[in-house]
Amino acid sequence: MTVDLPAPAVTAGAVPEVCARHGEPAVRRRRTVFRSHTPPWVYILLLFGVFPFAIVAGVLQKRVKAPNWPFCAECRRLRTRRILLGIGLVVLAVVGAVATTTLMPPNDSNAGPFVLVFVLLVIAGLGVASTAGSPSIASGYASKDGNTVHVRRAHQRFAEQVAALLPAPMPQFHQSYPPPGSPQYPAATASQYGTVTPPWPGERQSGQPQ
Repeated sequence: MTVDLPAPAVTAGAVPEVCARHGEPAVRRRRTVFRSHTPPWVYILLLFGVFPFAIVAGVLQKRVKAPNWPFCAECRRLRTRRILLGIGLVVLAVVGAVATTTLMPPNDSNAGPFVLVFVLLVIAGLGVASTAGSPSIASGYASKDGNTVHVRRAHQRFAEQVAALLPAPMPQFHQSYPPPGSPQYPAATASQYGTVTPPWPGERQSGQPQ
């Protein structure tokens, strides 16, 4: 499930006591910056270089800073596994490139596919290592307007604590109005003012002139 937290509550530190991914008690709290997704059209600027892309993406990106986002022990182990896997892929690519250069004769036409594989391994390693950051472990990102933090695949216990932290919605009262054409004030009934007894013959009603 996806859980939404108001950005002011996140920046104020009003977050649950369990981690978002596993629902386990927090053993460490880290300063985490949640960022909004980069608009797809911004990637066109990569044709003009990384520098224009980075400037425009940085300007359009919204950030929500959480001073004490909770992480459990399993989150720490997941982060370690991702870092080691990313480093391992990069090292494998470097070792493979060195071994290929050493073993293959110069100007060998078969070197092209190997180079492509090594480049893909480096890209994959850097991509895996980038997912070891705190926002990726928490599976959170900021909304386009920066007013909300969305947490994807949130644990049920995390969602329950978020619901308990958020203020309850104020009840709404709706004034009922009479339909058109009806009198503005309801007519009095006998049950409201007591039973009206008709006068005896020859007896005056109260309020009549003598």
